[in-house]
Amino acid sequence: MNTETLLTEVEKVFIPINKPSGFAISSHKVGCDLCEYLRKDLEVYSDRLLPSEAIRYIYGEMSCLSAKGWRWVLPSYLHHCLTADSTTDHDQATEFLIYNLGPDLKYQKETMQRLSLLNEKQINCLIHFLEWCAQHAYWSTYCPENINKGLAFMRTLGRNQSVQTDR
Repeated sequence: MNTETLLTEVEKVFIPINKPSGFAISSHKVGCDLCEYLRKDLEVYSDRLLPSEAIRYIYGEMSCLSAKGWRWVLPSYLHHCLTADSTTDHDQATEFLIYNLGPDLKYQKETMQRLSLLNEKQINCLIHFLEWCAQHAYWSTYCPENINKGLAFMRTLGRNQSVQTDR
């Protein structure tokens, strides 16, 4: 899949939504300093689409976002990943999304919770994103094991989503 086709898919299936209010944006409501810092860093952003500078606050703390937070962030985040120039500056946002989509076994349940509000088309789009990474000149050589791990996890999640949808 080429970049333009994937960007079109992202725009079609990840419709921008309103920012979750208050504690709804984070996975931990109280007692987690990382979630509190992330909420404070994101206070200034209220639009449905986020600027690139907001992605810098998010990429290292994606595990602190709730399922609602992921739904709000993903349209902008994916667009950023697909348009960043990874060949000249190592784009950590893309790297961290790859890692977040292929969690270690002990974090899979938490990751499934964060992705729980995504529909089948959105899950498939994330699979297409990882397939794009697997073909990308930079990402395919930088972290191929992580991409394959992410593909395996997301494809399993996609199958589970399909089974749940069919009921």
